[in-house]
Amino acid sequence: MAFARVARSGLRRTGGTFGSYSSEGDVLLCEGVSIHRGPLPSLQNAKAASDLSYISSIRKINHVNMQSRGIRVTPRYQSATAERIMEESESEYDEPRYPGLEATKPGEKPRVVVLGTGWAACRFMKGLDTKIYDIVCISPRNHMVFTPLLASTCVGTLEFRSVVEPVNRIQSALATSPDSYFYMASCFGVDTDKHEVYCETISNGGLPHEPYKFKVAYDKLVIAAGSEPLTFGIKGVKEHAFFLREVNHAQEIRKKLLLNLMLSENPGIPEEEKKRLLHCVVIGGGPTGVEFSGELSDFIMRDVRDRYTHVKDYVKVTLIEANEILSSFDVSLRQYATNHLTKSGVGFMRGVVKEVHPKNIVLNDGTNVPYGLLVWSTGVGPSQFVKSLDLPKSPGGRIGIDEWLRVPSVEDVFALGDCAGFLENSGRPVLPALAQVAERQGKYLLELFNKIGKRGGKALSAKDIPLGDPFVYKHLGSMASVGRYKALVDLRPSKDAKGLSHAGFVSWLIWRSAYLTRVVSWRNRFYVAVNWATTLVFGRDNSRIG
Repeated sequence: MAFARVARSGLRRTGGTFGSYSSEGDVLLCEGVSIHRGPLPSLQNAKAASDLSYISSIRKINHVNMQSRGIRVTPRYQSATAERIMEESESEYDEPRYPGLEATKPGEKPRVVVLGTGWAACRFMKGLDTKIYDIVCISPRNHMVFTPLLASTCVGTLEFRSVVEPVNRIQSALATSPDSYFYMASCFGVDTDKHEVYCETISNGGLPHEPYKFKVAYDKLVIAAGSEPLTFGIKGVKEHAFFLREVNHAQEIRKKLLLNLMLSENPGIPEEEKKRLLHCVVIGGGPTGVEFSGELSDFIMRDVRDRYTHVKDYVKVTLIEANEILSSFDVSLRQYATNHLTKSGVGFMRGVVKEVHPKNIVLNDGTNVPYGLLVWSTGVGPSQFVKSLDLPKSPGGRIGIDEWLRVPSVEDVFALGDCAGFLENSGRPVLPALAQVAERQGKYLLELFNKIGKRGGKALSAKDIPLGDPFVYKHLGSMASVGRYKALVDLRPSKDAKGLSHAGFVSWLIWRSAYLTRVVSWRNRFYVAVNWATTLVFGRDNSRIG
């Protein structure tokens, strides 16, 4: 059977014929069936699949040729077995076959597949009614990151575990329900016609096949795959700069910062090299860049000057921005932030990066800026996965959605968070990539799904169900810490609107209180409060681990 399948496959690939004698130079297996004398292309596939039965069959070709000459066989379309073999071989070449979860059966709960573990995905999963749905979450990380406090972990103000929450604690069904799962994998394809997603596991060599691929059938698909840092195609950014989007990014920044401090104390290091090693450059004047600069200046003023006295005068922080820092904040708050950071020792440069080298960056005007640590924070854009999807796109390349967060032109697919944006024909602007936008979308969509689920929830079941009010986003305001117990609070509903704005120590108390209440779990709130108190009393930990 194995030989017949591969032989049939070889016929189709090499021009073998059915229903006639072979041409000169072919090996005749039997009347009406011929195979080219050269090596079969499918042999490589057979070897890759370790199909030893096929190899043993090849050894019998000459024998079959001698015995079958002149023996007539049933024509192709008169043999049900031969036709079935041909259909099987054709399907094998049409598409790969992956193991995985098949479509749900009648009587089973509908399956919601969620791609991602960011703000939008976790808020959606946290409130989804698991009595109605089974949930399958697929993501290369098994936790949510509380990104507003990520900058604090780079300098030891907070521990890394204080800003992460495992997804199976956010939605316990992923750990306890027999038909709900979390898969640590990356999605590389979506078939909206078959209602299937195709994934590749995150592994270090412990699985039978590398990379290990599988599929998951869905009744409803929620794409919340997040975004990637924008590099604008500038040469050297990905190779030499650090981003600040994940916990491992913060860990690498911390290790590099402490390593440079310790290396600079070694004997015989020239002064110019010390200055370069201890020059921390931040690219991008948005909230992330400003907050990291504030935390870094705090670390230098309070901890470095006491524990690295030999090199304290060489440490320097420079923030490079093409326009104004904190452009979405009120003008008075921007000026306050600039003045405060300047007093804290942060230098400002206006310019656009042209290229990045291992030890220096070059600006558009030719200025050369040496650095020891380079942190890149210039905004986010669509990931390669989002770009690869054959789905409608909004301005900027995000997945296009309508007012109910549905992806038009396909059934049962929704998108939210940083990877989604309203289509132009919806008449709505693309919302900023903010945590509060993603969280609000997640809350809206879970309420919509719970409503749909009460009337079915299976694939193609929502066509005639009224969805209710569309999603409406109302901006609650913006906050940013600038270090040394100072922060900015801007409560205006939009950039051009009027409203309350404040800066100073009271704003810092508001900033800390707000984020402490927004941390996902009581466990993490306890961690954060204890870390803050420990840092206040004992200072930041400067141990370099790893």
